[in-house]
Amino acid sequence: MATVSLDASLRTATGKGGARKARAAGVLPAVVYRGGATATPIAVDPDLIELAFAKTGDRNTLVVLDISGDRKRTCLVKDVQRHPVSRRLEHLDFYEVDDDQYVTVEVRVRAVGEAVAYKLGGRLQTVRRTLILRCQPANIPSTVDIDVTAMDVGDLIRASEVSPPANTEIIFGNDFNVLAMIGKPVEIVEDEDEEESETAEDTEATSES
Repeated sequence: MATVSLDASLRTATGKGGARKARAAGVLPAVVYRGGATATPIAVDPDLIELAFAKTGDRNTLVVLDISGDRKRTCLVKDVQRHPVSRRLEHLDFYEVDDDQYVTVEVRVRAVGEAVAYKLGGRLQTVRRTLILRCQPANIPSTVDIDVTAMDVGDLIRASEVSPPANTEIIFGNDFNVLAMIGKPVEIVEDEDEEESETAEDTEATSES
């Protein structure tokens, strides 16, 4: 599980006006909350948080916030607001978690292995790019790896058939397709060509006799 540390400071000015003042001062307004507790307004360095997530490449990176005047808090980023044009960060929501707490997170699907269908003209289609997992923070995986080695053209892998990463549970209501192998096998085209060649040869042999 990827983890980064980030310095933060408490914010006294809140609301939209306070957020605008924070951004004007070059810091990113954010809040830290947990179930049933009042959110704590904080400010973080926007460049550092962007750099941290660029390095990990994982949306579920655990962030250890060292808040001056408060305490360290281990969090997940739960909501991100960006400017619609510039795409610069405008606000973050951090959700504080405990080591023994179970959380639900959205994790990227990754196909692994060389499918037999690839040699037959098959193409892998990712129907669902992420799956919802339930686990403790330390067990959050960066990806849900799905072995596609045995997939043939026309095969599907459903959510109920995916093996969850260690110490996690895949959460879904109605079962759904995650991966599909599509395409027309090359062998079918080759067989048709061979049949046409054999027919032509038989015709020539009959004419010669």
